[in-house]
Amino acid sequence: MATIRDVAKLAGVSVSTVSYAISGDRPVSASSKARIQEAMRELGYRPNAIARSLASKRTRILALVLTPEERGIGLSELALITCAAREAAEKGYHLVLWAMKTHDLSELENQLAHELVDGVILMEVRNADPRIPFLRARGLPFFPFGRDDTAQNESFADTDFELTIYRALTHLVSLGHRSICLVNQSAETLASGYGPVVRAHEAFPRMASQMGLDFEELFSHADPLIGYGLCAGRLAAHPGTTAFLVMNDKVLSGVLKACADSGRSVPGDASVVALASSEATATMLIPAVTAWEMEGNALMGLAVGELIAKLEGKYLEVPRRLIPCRLVERSSSGPAKPFAGA
Repeated sequence: MATIRDVAKLAGVSVSTVSYAISGDRPVSASSKARIQEAMRELGYRPNAIARSLASKRTRILALVLTPEERGIGLSELALITCAAREAAEKGYHLVLWAMKTHDLSELENQLAHELVDGVILMEVRNADPRIPFLRARGLPFFPFGRDDTAQNESFADTDFELTIYRALTHLVSLGHRSICLVNQSAETLASGYGPVVRAHEAFPRMASQMGLDFEELFSHADPLIGYGLCAGRLAAHPGTTAFLVMNDKVLSGVLKACADSGRSVPGDASVVALASSEATATMLIPAVTAWEMEGNALMGLAVGELIAKLEGKYLEVPRRLIPCRLVERSSSGPAKPFAGA
């Protein structure tokens, strides 16, 4: 098995130069780096990650912290995880997943005690999120994927839910919809301060009222049967309902079935539109669901890139980026028309 000394000999450089080229701790000329890389390829040499971390006191490992307390990990979350892993790998880092409860800081404390990671990306950020001051006090670099409105000096990358809700309502109104129902996540998730749920809850009724719409907001756990029951109830009590905005991927199938079981075709009699969803989720259903899709690649790329910039001393500003969702029209939405059975 080839060693670092074999690489140095073949490349015609010192062992320390090979070490610096691998770790990036000191500059190495482009010509020397090219010879070292060629020698590594020729010899089949793979740097030992543990040895590198001991020498540089950096592991080049990032943690993505998830809190799947109620919703679990769905296709939209998996898309973000995949993007984070890809972005990290392209920059020479590895990614690990930590799944833990938001308010149980003992789990986070136990993980940090192992000194396994150089930095952390926080997902499912909540208002007054206890993880932010916790990590800040320990001096571990981190970057929030989402906003904590109480941490006004903190960086973040997040979806612009205010603008997305406005655009979603405006689009439906342009199609003639005047009776619209938002299916949000659970009331418990709202009470926990989870950012997307809070912002949709604040924006939807205000904007729908300003537009003079007949509207209602429903709160559903991540269970399609619960979503089915809530939407069936809405259609029975308000038969003029022509559109559902669903910011809860796990209940989309229940919403579609509630429409079908009430005698409504989709999109002929009712439109179903997903909010802050992903292509993977929207295209798994029949009909394929029109969705305001999260710009996950851009947002996660920013989060990973800014965290690595912080680790490498290239962090020159405190970025706060909001990117709205983009509309992808599929088979579940269309112009409003009166329901014949109303």
